[in-house]
Amino acid sequence: MGGTLKRIDRRPIPATPGEIRAFMVVRNEAVRLPSTLRHHRALGVHRFFVLDNSSTDGTLDLLLNEPDVHVYSTEESYAGSKWGVIWTNTLLDAFGGDRWTLTIDADEQFIYPHCEDLNLPMLCRYLDHTGAQGLAALLLDMYADRPVKDTVHNSAESLLDTCRFFDPTGYRTTPIDLCPYFTIDGGLRERIFQEANVSFHAPTISKVPLVRWKVGMQFAYSTHSLETSVKMSNMLGGLLHFKFLSDFHQRVETEVARNEHFEGAREYRVYLDLLRRDGAVNFFTPASARFEDSAQLVALDLMRTEPAFEQSVQMTQAARAQKRAAGGA
Repeated sequence: MGGTLKRIDRRPIPATPGEIRAFMVVRNEAVRLPSTLRHHRALGVHRFFVLDNSSTDGTLDLLLNEPDVHVYSTEESYAGSKWGVIWTNTLLDAFGGDRWTLTIDADEQFIYPHCEDLNLPMLCRYLDHTGAQGLAALLLDMYADRPVKDTVHNSAESLLDTCRFFDPTGYRTTPIDLCPYFTIDGGLRERIFQEANVSFHAPTISKVPLVRWKVGMQFAYSTHSLETSVKMSNMLGGLLHFKFLSDFHQRVETEVARNEHFEGAREYRVYLDLLRRDGAVNFFTPASARFEDSAQLVALDLMRTEPAFEQSVQMTQAARAQKRAAGGA
């Protein structure tokens, strides 16, 4: 592989048809990665391609001990790679061509309508049937009902058990020209930025994580948009975002000092000012909602389904019930 990406693992990469492959760029994510890998394996991801950018917390060793993870590394500048976009596009072209691919961060967990009962390969088969090449998602910031500094996560447990709450309202959609042809703004981080009274808007919280990749496609801004025009599904998935754990303060200080994130790490500078004012910041409010399941987010219009998909789910569930009944006869 060209560029500065160095292959670390020695595992064979089979050319298995139909594999769903996940792609990540990580740095110091040993706390979050075990839960994120378990979550996506349970959904039906077959194989992971992970690029480590100079981790110092044992992330690389953790990844090398995972039998379904292919590990790459680079010591080059994150900002110089357009905040990981160049690296991501390189890996996707090398290993994602003509496959369904899931591009996520280590603190993101992909969900979609009926994900509790319908695995990712089945969702992708449905998308193929409809001719869709991509599924967009709302990035939903998750937090605990206690101060962030006290939100300690045990890596052997689910991140959702640590951070179960979210803002149920305050989201808006704006049309754009780039695929997926809209952006979503609002939620917790907009609440934070409004309280900080800064002159720039909070981060966009729509992404395009699930794509049937074709060599030559290009993500433009992280996975918020694609420079390549593709047919998007009318459905909307979700990315549960677990940024606000007890390591948040230290990570913010580190990223401000590194100055490798967008616009001089301006997002992290907002967080640092907040934490300096209130080291015991707590994002939980009486308006916070406790996450239950995918149906809850559909009911809140934070995810979106469509009639044909609902019919497909019903047919699948009926077939399963019939099979169980036949097996018990």
